[in-house]
Amino acid sequence: MASKSRAKGDYHERTFVKWLQKLGFKAKRQPLSGALGGEYSGDIIWQVGQNALVVEVKYRDKSNFPNPFTVVRDVLFYKRREGKPKTLIIFDGDVFEEKIAPLLKENYDGIPTNGEGNQVRDT
Repeated sequence: MASKSRAKGDYHERTFVKWLQKLGFKAKRQPLSGALGGEYSGDIIWQVGQNALVVEVKYRDKSNFPNPFTVVRDVLFYKRREGKPKTLIIFDGDVFEEKIAPLLKENYDGIPTNGEGNQVRDT
């Protein structure tokens, strides 16, 4: 029988997989929550375009989460029982820049800027 902690982790991993699938993404849980390592690292594999991102899921009743710098690989989902926000999604900066930002750019016209990050206003 699985420990209470493992059962809780499995539950939240399944919840995030269902959430990602509801949003139209391909996502699947890793066997044994990534304990096998190698190609089975992480808790979830999240398909974003041509990229398979490795997701770690951390759930806590309160806010005593591990330092994200020690646990993130590609993406980290933090979820807590109470408080706002309940869920945080943390990307590795390189992963966001190389894999996520290009997808956002190709699917979004954006706000016109003057090249220096300042919004151009219609007069």
